[in-house]
Amino acid sequence: MKKKNKLDEMQEQKLLRIEHNGCWFAFWALIAAMLIQMAVFGVTEFRTILGEWIVFMALSVYLGIACLKNGIWDRRLEPNRKTNLAVSLIAAAAFSAVWSVISYIRWGDLYTAVLTFGMMAVFFFVLCFAGLTIAAKMYQRRFEKLEQDSGDEEN
Repeated sequence: MKKKNKLDEMQEQKLLRIEHNGCWFAFWALIAAMLIQMAVFGVTEFRTILGEWIVFMALSVYLGIACLKNGIWDRRLEPNRKTNLAVSLIAAAAFSAVWSVISYIRWGDLYTAVLTFGMMAVFFFVLCFAGLTIAAKMYQRRFEKLEQDSGDEEN
């Protein structure tokens, strides 16, 4: 049995904003929790972050698939090579910095930390750029299909 919505349009918009903020808070809080646990317990103790990792990945996959299915990319960014390049560079730098700090804490060697940064930066950049390029192609195909379907309905 479907219950009647008792919210007016303004309340509905506020509720959607609250849910939106809660979702993104959970997303970034999970990342922070995993990074803190990796720094405290070490990278080799994956079981310490397994629960958070499962929830984070489920949320990430859901958000990605739901956005692509509905032809939504981003409010501000365009799905093009320039954007993918910039986002990939930023992501590679951020994650490589985290991994190099963890490496330095674990081994206490600056050379190893710098080497870790370089290797991880290349790995993360290639992985992120490839993933964004594939997702952008999927988005563009889906967006065109949705536009074509909505154009057919108008005629």
